[in-house]
Amino acid sequence: MLALKKKREAEAKAKAEAEAAAAAAGGEGAVQTPGTAPSSSSSSSHSLKGRVDDYGSGISFLLGSHVDEGAGGGSTISLWEHSTQTLNEDLIAPSGLCVTLTHPEHHPAAADDASLDSDLLVACLGPTANDASGGGGGPGRDRSRTSLRYAYAASPTTGVLCVWVLDANHMPRSPRSGGASDAECDASVRLKLKPGEVLTELAPVTGASSSEGGGTAWLLAATSAGRVWKIYKTSRPLTLHAKLVRGKFLEKNVGSSEAEEGEQETGIVRGLYNYFTTPSKPSRRTGEETHPADVPGGAEASGTSEEDRDRIVALVTLPPLHEDRGSESIHRSPVRGQPPRKQQRIASASDAHSTRAVSLSASLVVKEWKVSLLSGAEGDDARNAHAKREGYVSKRELFPRHDDGTLNLECLRSNYNHDAMMEGDELMGYRHAGLMAVPSVAPDGRSILVVVRIARDDAESTRVYVVRIGAGPSPQILDAAWLDRYAGPSLASAGGTIDCVGLIAAEEGEGGDGTTGGVVAYVGFGPRGDAAGHGGVTVSAVHFHSASAPRVKDLDLYSNIVPSIVQHSLSYDSLTGGCIFLATSGLLGGATVRFPPVDSAADMSMGDEGQVSADVTDESLLHDEAVRTIQSHLQSAFRQYRTKLNDGGGHNPARSVIPPSIGTCSSRVLSAAVVLASNDFVSSSAGGGSAGTIPSSPFSPRKATSPVTVLRDKLAMHKDFVNFLVHAGAYRRVSTAGKIRLRDHGEMITAARALLVECQSYFTSADAAARAALDDARQNELAEARQMVMASLEGLSNDAMTLPHSWGRLQQLLSENPTSDYSQIEKDLVLLTSSSICHGIGQALRYRQNESDSLYDIPSYDTSSSPWTSSQEMLEVLFLQLQTIQQTGESILSTSVVFETDSANLRQYVEDISASALSGYRDVVQRNPDDEEAMKAYEETKLISVPLLRQYANENGDDLGALQASLAHSFFEGIVQICHDHRKSWRFQGPFSDQEADERYDIRPMLSNTSSGSPYVHLHKTRDYRTGLPFCGYVLRWYADRGFYAEVFELGKKCPNDLTRYVRNDDRLSELAWIQDLRVGGHDQATVGLLSLNSPLLFGDKQEGSMGLWEKDQMMSLAKLSNKLASAKTANPAFGGQRNALIENSLTLISAQRILQEGTEVGDEVALKVDDLLRLACEKINTAHDIDEMKRFGICGLAIASAKQPSDQSDAASTIWHTLINADIQTWKRIADENSMAVGGISEEELVHRVDGTAFFSAMYDFITTSPPGEKMQNVGFLNDQVRNQVLHLLRSDELAEVLTVSAEIIVAST
Repeated sequence: MLALKKKREAEAKAKAEAEAAAAAAGGEGAVQTPGTAPSSSSSSSHSLKGRVDDYGSGISFLLGSHVDEGAGGGSTISLWEHSTQTLNEDLIAPSGLCVTLTHPEHHPAAADDASLDSDLLVACLGPTANDASGGGGGPGRDRSRTSLRYAYAASPTTGVLCVWVLDANHMPRSPRSGGASDAECDASVRLKLKPGEVLTELAPVTGASSSEGGGTAWLLAATSAGRVWKIYKTSRPLTLHAKLVRGKFLEKNVGSSEAEEGEQETGIVRGLYNYFTTPSKPSRRTGEETHPADVPGGAEASGTSEEDRDRIVALVTLPPLHEDRGSESIHRSPVRGQPPRKQQRIASASDAHSTRAVSLSASLVVKEWKVSLLSGAEGDDARNAHAKREGYVSKRELFPRHDDGTLNLECLRSNYNHDAMMEGDELMGYRHAGLMAVPSVAPDGRSILVVVRIARDDAESTRVYVVRIGAGPSPQILDAAWLDRYAGPSLASAGGTIDCVGLIAAEEGEGGDGTTGGVVAYVGFGPRGDAAGHGGVTVSAVHFHSASAPRVKDLDLYSNIVPSIVQHSLSYDSLTGGCIFLATSGLLGGATVRFPPVDSAADMSMGDEGQVSADVTDESLLHDEAVRTIQSHLQSAFRQYRTKLNDGGGHNPARSVIPPSIGTCSSRVLSAAVVLASNDFVSSSAGGGSAGTIPSSPFSPRKATSPVTVLRDKLAMHKDFVNFLVHAGAYRRVSTAGKIRLRDHGEMITAARALLVECQSYFTSADAAARAALDDARQNELAEARQMVMASLEGLSNDAMTLPHSWGRLQQLLSENPTSDYSQIEKDLVLLTSSSICHGIGQALRYRQNESDSLYDIPSYDTSSSPWTSSQEMLEVLFLQLQTIQQTGESILSTSVVFETDSANLRQYVEDISASALSGYRDVVQRNPDDEEAMKAYEETKLISVPLLRQYANENGDDLGALQASLAHSFFEGIVQICHDHRKSWRFQGPFSDQEADERYDIRPMLSNTSSGSPYVHLHKTRDYRTGLPFCGYVLRWYADRGFYAEVFELGKKCPNDLTRYVRNDDRLSELAWIQDLRVGGHDQATVGLLSLNSPLLFGDKQEGSMGLWEKDQMMSLAKLSNKLASAKTANPAFGGQRNALIENSLTLISAQRILQEGTEVGDEVALKVDDLLRLACEKINTAHDIDEMKRFGICGLAIASAKQPSDQSDAASTIWHTLINADIQTWKRIADENSMAVGGISEEELVHRVDGTAFFSAMYDFITTSPPGEKMQNVGFLNDQVRNQVLHLLRSDELAEVLTVSAEIIVAST
């Protein structure tokens, strides 16, 4: 008998370790202690079989030879009440049901028959199955109606089925037994088996139609000969009855009479003994199936034996179908006739008369069965015949065979899984397929989940799939998911080391948006037989959703907690919606996976190599479930790799432990998973001391005596991990960005170790100096500083990824007490932090130089991804340290006892830290030029670094260090300021001075050397951050801002083009740009410059005012002269003609403005723009006193319109013509009305007489007779199609349009 209790302390420790294991595996796991569990952890999963909360009954059982070595052996069943407490509750030892039962007639198979599984078939059924869907009395169900439980056990070899009635309130309860250890069964029945036939499956019938107050009344049993038995229980007296379900095929369209006739052939023989001793008829019955294998040569051709086709290896019952096949007969009114005979009382009072079941044979032939749930004597009334029709209604091979005998596995390709569609020929050539676990029905009853193993003739090709089969009529495969966690010889049916320990279906909760939901299959894998303890246990969760490809999440449990799982013990957990299982260590474990909504799940399978570098550190990618799955696979494989290395196994153990999922996932997923796995190592604590890390983790270094040793061991472990990836063949598929991240982890461990070493060295040296000087106060200060520093660096060895934050905490020690007068401790903190940063980064860079090529297979500098030294956190640390040195440097030197030493140290710190900060920001900016925040921080770093270099890295006025930094990072302000300061010493010494120009600080070569071979070419490819100017423009601007105009023109000789552009763009010199052009003979540019002048040069406010009319006239006259000179030198006079047209247009506008403003001018008029002149012309027309003025202003307006761009001329001209027409609109309307009323319209003579004297007619006449020829004037005429159409559109009158058009045509014809 099993031990019922364990020590309280051992349970608490085991629970804590298991909870840590579940958390480390990445799932939401809960590990429970049932209180009844085997005490031995060395038993294999094959010697132990059991079930937790079997069929929701609240009963867990275990069977196996280890239970009672004395009597019974394999005939013993241990049952206990399923405990519902979790780790968050106090342990409550079970005080209810706990018994050991022995099957009276079980004879295990011979030991040499390894192919025959002769373990007992057990089914535990709970109370009040009617009260809950799915039956059973699991946690949370109401058990108030009855406390009776039923334990069924069938011997596969003898065919004897026994039932025990158990009462949870009175333990034990047995009618004929006085002890819990030897309780006899309450009822039994013997199923007559054929020679060599054994029972293979025992399945209770589910659904309300099969239940009563005392539990499930019906069970189905399957045999190795392909037969199905139905067993039902009567209550008064308690008796078991069995009947063979005849294996005949039920046609879908069989009539009722035929069905009745066929059913009458089979009846139940009254009397249990007589029934089971009645020999079966050997003749073939009408309607029995005929399979291709029955045809001579059929089985041989298909590659499947007859025994495999008939041998049922799995049988599941399904809930009743509603409004489906056969439903019409269920609700049909009974046929009138003689009263029905009294039926035998059974334990089912349901209103349905049949159930559905699905069987799977060893060759994966699926049959859908219809089984009658009515029992009576032979010759029952025909009105019940329709309910007694039973047999199988459909038959299908899951994987049909090709002509060559190989399996057709196309159904395993998911409709949504693009990777599966791209597998190509990988699913070809498979010949063997079989089940690995008992199937499970989905909670909604619409599908069946099975675990299928496929293999070719070689074990290397073995794969495992979770297949979802539709539970509707004619079951067929709906979807499939490849479990790529394991594959190859380890899963082989013969000689494999890993076995499937169970399968259970759960239902994913559906959210309000409907993006979640579906069926989740939990599949357990554990070591097989003697392999226990040498491999891990994996729980794989597969999410089947109707709108997406199946998604898989693998949870790896550590073998010291869960060495293996009891076979078939994986069960549904109604508390969490996940699964629970019984471990051979005596722990009850649980796992729950919550999949993200389908819409938010990233599709990682289609990522290409080109996107890897940019996305490997993306936050969403690092949290993707596919990445997390591969990460867990890598960690588990690395754990096995190190175990094999320690055991000295294999030439290349990495190849033997790497899962196939690593080779099939995309490079993008693999790179992110590798980074995450390595990150776990870097951030793991030593010896399992921190929360969330267990001692058996492969990323936990051994318990060390000092943080420095911990980091040393971590670095060795990190290198082992990289070598593992290399030897496994996975490293070559890691992207460059992923390799850089791996190198970052090694560098950060190295830098963290250097930080701790430098701190220790600093305090050791300072302590020795204080003791030598007998300075007790100094020793106390150092002790206080040491304590502060060690507190800030606590935990760094556990998580090297916090290195930048550790430096930040050191900096915070100084910022917490900011004062102008720094104490000695604060000065120590500044020097120590600076020294540790320089030493840490220096060691990291040395590691990068030494290991980049040999270990990581990448160059020491790669532009595809930024290293950790360019991370935002690290750059902030460097910038803050530069600020600290800027604030405290003078104070440190002014109070220094050893000035030369401190001065040299400060110089080194400034040089190293500024170089690291500047190069880091340069990396960031070069990779992301649009990052405005990075650009700003880069500029601020330049502004603080260069002055510090000039202050502390300056020997005898030598600023070469600062100048080189400015040149390297294109810091224009530093370049110009340094060169100007040094140029002042020799610029104005005269031609006879003995002081020569210092070419090192001469800015003129920097301005002129723009060729590709020049060391200054990069200056001309960048722009200043604050001004946006190029280098030459910035230099000219710098001198102009300080009023050095002579220097602007002198330095501009080295860059004349830049000077020309600058003086044209600088407001202070823009009015002289045309002068510069004329000086260099650029008459074209001078003309353009003159044409572009808009602000006053001689009079008025240059900032706000506009150029006066008189000044505009003068500038256009100069432009006309300059254009003539330019035209004389050009070979293409078209350019001069275009500029001349612009000049003439400007002069036309000037003349038009003078006409429009005649009589009102005062001499300081501003030159109006063309649109303003158009409005002015319209106003003048509307306010004119007579027709002559209207005509004059109208012609002036048309001239203004002709000066606009050709595309805008029609709009402007239509405005003028419309204004002229509106001046006499009433006259035109009357003429239009008379013209429309007159038959044939008004005559031309009459029309001319009537319109003569209108503004439109007069302006039209003068425009035609006086305007110069040319396209420009034609574009503004009324008869221009665009002008006329726009005017007529504005008038919105067809009558007016006709009169105006005729009038215009008359004028044109008369001229």
